[in-house]
Amino acid sequence: MYVCVCVCVCVVSLSTLCLTPTIYNGFTYFFLTLLTSFHGKLYFFSCNELSWSSSRAFCVSKGADLVTITSLTEQNFLVSKIKAWHWIGLNDLETEGRWVWVNNQTLNETGVQFWYKRESGKSEPDNWKEAENCAIMKNDLNYLESWFDVFCKYRMKFICEKKY
Repeated sequence: MYVCVCVCVCVVSLSTLCLTPTIYNGFTYFFLTLLTSFHGKLYFFSCNELSWSSSRAFCVSKGADLVTITSLTEQNFLVSKIKAWHWIGLNDLETEGRWVWVNNQTLNETGVQFWYKRESGKSEPDNWKEAENCAIMKNDLNYLESWFDVFCKYRMKFICEKKY
């Protein structure tokens, strides 16, 4: 029997770096997470990579869910904290083309969208090979502050959020 301990170190005010143990498929994984608060929400930025559904299950197991982005301010805050691609809580798994957040709000209800727009060709979401049903957020030089639809089984870092 293994005993897991969560180790947290204060990085800056309102931010904490944690090593979080999680058992997944019978193995214990340690997830390094950055906990950051902003406008009444606590965000968890993973350093580990999981599929979209496993990322969501991890968030839910911690009393949170994948992030739901409701404003440009929140989008900009999140983008400022990441360098890699991260899962967000947006998908069209139930109905193709109808993008819904994990809290069941549609994009029309939240009123914000940050899909990548190509200068030539089809912009995101493009449902490439008719199988891209989960959304990621990117922040790199080629794709600043944009969302993309990708295959849900890809392994990516992820962002959880919890209201406090």
